[in-house]
Amino acid sequence: GDVILGGNGVYAKNAFWSLVFAEILTNIHSFIIIATNHAGDDLYRFNCHCAPRSCTFFLRQVISSVNYPLGTDLCDFMHGWLNYQVEHHLWPQLSALSYQRSQPEVKALCEKHGIPYTQESVWIRFKKTVDIMTGKATQRPYPPAYEVEKHKMVWNSNKKDSVEARKIVEDPNSNILGDAKYKEVAPATA
Repeated sequence: GDVILGGNGVYAKNAFWSLVFAEILTNIHSFIIIATNHAGDDLYRFNCHCAPRSCTFFLRQVISSVNYPLGTDLCDFMHGWLNYQVEHHLWPQLSALSYQRSQPEVKALCEKHGIPYTQESVWIRFKKTVDIMTGKATQRPYPPAYEVEKHKMVWNSNKKDSVEARKIVEDPNSNILGDAKYKEVAPATA
């Protein structure tokens, strides 16, 4: 096709290198947006799993992730709305607009109960991530004494337990928006 267009391979080479550089830039952007708000010496790491949607689960989502500066739609778009990482971890099934709306309430709730709610620049987070990657720093170990025994979860091969756990995780947003279940709406007739 390139020869037919009179490019003698130039168009194909340009297309190839454009794809390569686009892929590299996309991966760098994804790393900066995703990895950096999950690493740092101010975030916790855990030695055991916890039950989905338990109090421990929600606490862990807040103390092991970071939000970037928020506010403008352009800023949110450039971060792919992952600047609301705390809210994304609390409710991964919600829309980006719901993250924007819930963020001030989540932050206020954390302040009220003395739970660290970290919000920093992507560049500060990048430095903290590099420090973790190079061994200059490490993430905080979560004190085992703070673990709630009834919220601990051990993965096993028992099919019945696995099915029950999956049901809990996949249960629709029963209380997130205050609705017991989503209601089907009949199409409007003219």
